[in-house]
Amino acid sequence: MTLHVAIPDKFTRPFYHYLTSELKLEGQQFLFLGNPTQEWANAQNVQWIQTPIKSQLFQNLNRFLSLTRKANRIVLHGDALIVFFALFPWILKKTAWVIYGQELYGLQGNHSFFTRLRKWVYRQVGYHITHIEGDSKLANQMLKSNAKWLYSPMYLSNVTTVSDFKPEEIASKSGLKIMVGNSTDPANNHQNIFEMILPYKDQIDQIYCPLSYGSYEDYKKKITAIGKDYFAEKFVVIDQFMDFETYKKFINQMDVVIFDHHRQEAMGVTLTLLSLGKIIYMNPDTTSYESLIHRGFQVFDNQLIAQHGLKVNREVTHNKACLEKYYSHEVFNQSWKQISQQS
Repeated sequence: MTLHVAIPDKFTRPFYHYLTSELKLEGQQFLFLGNPTQEWANAQNVQWIQTPIKSQLFQNLNRFLSLTRKANRIVLHGDALIVFFALFPWILKKTAWVIYGQELYGLQGNHSFFTRLRKWVYRQVGYHITHIEGDSKLANQMLKSNAKWLYSPMYLSNVTTVSDFKPEEIASKSGLKIMVGNSTDPANNHQNIFEMILPYKDQIDQIYCPLSYGSYEDYKKKITAIGKDYFAEKFVVIDQFMDFETYKKFINQMDVVIFDHHRQEAMGVTLTLLSLGKIIYMNPDTTSYESLIHRGFQVFDNQLIAQHGLKVNREVTHNKACLEKYYSHEVFNQSWKQISQQS
């Protein structure tokens, strides 16, 4: 039996439904942190660590210990129930940690008790599950651990189709539509991108800046003001959430997309952009850039903008085959079958 320990969210909820209802993968048990709602009334193979945890502490601990003892493989999604894992450390060698990415950077320079506890738990796990090998290597390096890397696209948000893959020639366009960043997180490094493209302002029709995701309101106001100052009416803030299909139609209008995150981030939107045949510039010092380049993807060092400008055709046709090789439904299905079979 494979036990998934998770918080039910926008990634793990569809993951549960897909694994159990569509893929029909046998031997999957889910232990969610939270209180069941009507949505889960008929859910099979789901149990709960109910909150507040201490109000039912004995029952919660007993449920956790019983399920983890029975499981051949435990999959820890993010940092759900870290304290429980610390209480029963003998389960960690059969535990595979699904690395989201951002939590790696939260472990640096933070010496709080909870951070030290998380680091101790992550150091003991036997496996890492991620589609970015560099994140597994970074985790092992940071934690001085030796977990084995298991490849998987992880969640459905990283699964792509290539039916809409259509690269465009942009060098002859009169003006370009540019997208910069993906959220209000300061890690987007928006101002650096603005200064990177400012010399080519005349080549740009509009600059779109998605700021609907994230909770950094002060940073959002700052970036909006700077963008308006640099580019005036050409600068367009996207501050309303869109469903996936609407967002996909929106980003399909872009000619060039520029990210300057100093860490692995925005991989879901990056993969969607690749599936549309878009030109993407990235910070080359990230594990995401390194991983994509290593696997043959055609993404580009954002320093090339300073050398060649924006109205440059880039070869991206090979990305279609790479997406089919690493991020198709078939690859997703096979990865989780193998992870479960290895348990």
